[in-house]
Amino acid sequence: MKLASIINSIIQQLSRFQDYWLPAIVSLAVLSAILLPLNLLTTQRLHHDEALYATWALKIVSGDDPWLTDTPIDKPPLFLYVVAGTLRLLGPTESATRAPSLLATALTVFLTFCLGRKLYGNGVGVLAAWLVALSPFTLLFAPTAFTDPMLVALVLAGCVAAVHNQAGWAGVCLGLAIATKQQGIFFVPLPMALLMLNTKVSGISVTESKSPNKSKIQNLKSKIKSLLLTLIPFLVWDFTRSQPSSFFEQSARNYGGLTIDVAGFGERWAGFIDLLYYGTASPTLNTIFVAGCCLLLIYGVWQMAVGDWRLRIAKIEQEERQLSNAPANTAQTDWLLFLFVLVFLMLHSALSFQVWDRYLLGLIPFLALLLARVLLLPWSILKNHWGNLHTTTTPWPGLINGLGTVLLLAFTLTVPIQDAVNARYPLGSNSRALDGIEQITAYLQGHAGANNTLYHHWLGTHWRFYLWDYPYDLQYWDSPEELVVKAQPGQLIAHPAWRSDTELRLSLFKAGLTFHELTRAYTPGGSPSIILYQIEAVP
Repeated sequence: MKLASIINSIIQQLSRFQDYWLPAIVSLAVLSAILLPLNLLTTQRLHHDEALYATWALKIVSGDDPWLTDTPIDKPPLFLYVVAGTLRLLGPTESATRAPSLLATALTVFLTFCLGRKLYGNGVGVLAAWLVALSPFTLLFAPTAFTDPMLVALVLAGCVAAVHNQAGWAGVCLGLAIATKQQGIFFVPLPMALLMLNTKVSGISVTESKSPNKSKIQNLKSKIKSLLLTLIPFLVWDFTRSQPSSFFEQSARNYGGLTIDVAGFGERWAGFIDLLYYGTASPTLNTIFVAGCCLLLIYGVWQMAVGDWRLRIAKIEQEERQLSNAPANTAQTDWLLFLFVLVFLMLHSALSFQVWDRYLLGLIPFLALLLARVLLLPWSILKNHWGNLHTTTTPWPGLINGLGTVLLLAFTLTVPIQDAVNARYPLGSNSRALDGIEQITAYLQGHAGANNTLYHHWLGTHWRFYLWDYPYDLQYWDSPEELVVKAQPGQLIAHPAWRSDTELRLSLFKAGLTFHELTRAYTPGGSPSIILYQIEAVP
């Protein structure tokens, strides 16, 4: 008993240092999101879209086309100019291209904590931040040059502003999100709903406003106004370019249009659900989430049905309220997040979207919040129904709950984290087939010399980035017949090893030409990835 009393005393003393350990734990989560995927910055080659965005950014930096007036882009400009800034500072490298996404991911982890803390309290905020930091989705998209990590950070910033009743800043953040990627439009309803929910609670319990509905309308007007004002400079920039279509039109054209496709709903739904498995990549955690989320929502309905649980929470001691920072409208928030995720998935399944992993990255923070709620639900129920279970007076239940959660995450996420940081999941760049392209680039620059013609069919976007500012004449060939017309002895052609070159060889042979292999690149596994040929006359 004496030992237990001493331990109780120690724990109670430690709880008073919340102002120190809480920032330390959150900072460690943010740092983990940066350090864990750091090796992937340079070990993974650029995906086609990454190389495309990087090339556009290089045009800005080099002064070749600083306003992209002669470049048919299909993305809003904000991300491209941010990448251009890092390329100017750090040089035209893969790491510099991906640095904004890595920093945006770190910001996403911190904003997840801020949002979770405001909506549910410190416990959920900290746990959700760690779930985001350790998610394979996060780890594999952080070291990429996709637009999505920056989009997610700006959407979360808008949500944080909304729950703090800052309608104007919420609109600004969402405007910047849409200026990063058009998909930001799909996230607008969530901060709007959070703003209305927060206005309701603030209007009644905090500001004691006599007209909460009027306050809601004013906030929504402020948000929409600031959103539109934020978008105006980007729209003006787009419409004043010499391109015949805006990036919205170009995006629709490149994508092949977006239509309602009910027949393909089931296939796309199954595809998106399969991808969401990698939110944790843990069968155990995923099972806990599915079963626990159902219980969480049912418990929330029961809470709202039997009465106002803010009165229950108000009975908790003042010190405990300050420690947990727990709000009152948790059941409504649970349902809001769940319904948003559900509608988001249904909308993407009903429309003719491609089943791409990047579309789901924005759901990871909100799913992490729900999973954190599920994992802490037993402790939450105990605190709500047995008022004497508080960490300031009886620390053991809270300590056991915390240690149990940590052990569960350590047991279930160790293998997924290892697989993620070694790029074993089909997420993010996922460009193993292009491993070795830097070997071909080095050979071209060191052996083949400048002012050569290099023919390409599949990898043109990559060559434009990797051979940037090096005088190569890059020529695209659409068919073997077209190449036969263009090709001359001494010119070069880079051919991916995963594509058959038989038809191409036969066409060239009929024209009196053949291939001579100069070098080939290999993947880390030892298989060839890209072969560099020189075109020669048949002896």
